Amino acid sequence: MNVQKIFDMLQQEKGGTALGIICAELEEQDYKVRVDGQDINSADIYDGKHNDLEKKLGPLNIALYRDGILEQEFSLEFLDDHEVVIERKID
Repeated sequence: MNVQKIFDMLQQEKGGTALGIICAELEEQDYKVRVDGQDINSADIYDGKHNDLEKKLGPLNIALYRDGILEQEFSLEFLDDHEVVIERKID
């Protein structure tokens, strides 16, 4: 995962939903995204289908898949509308 691209996109796209921007960038990096156990995509976020995740207080648990194989897990916590903390999950 290219974290810098996520931060760059959040700075460039101030008008959109932050979770949608992050998900879209991860999709661009060829990942399938699971948030708190739910498979999501940016189109559904932009359509308002995951408002529960967007309004959640506290960290979101993110799992990234490629070709059906889990590649990475991390937590994502919003500090402000487009400011996030990304923390690697350590087993």
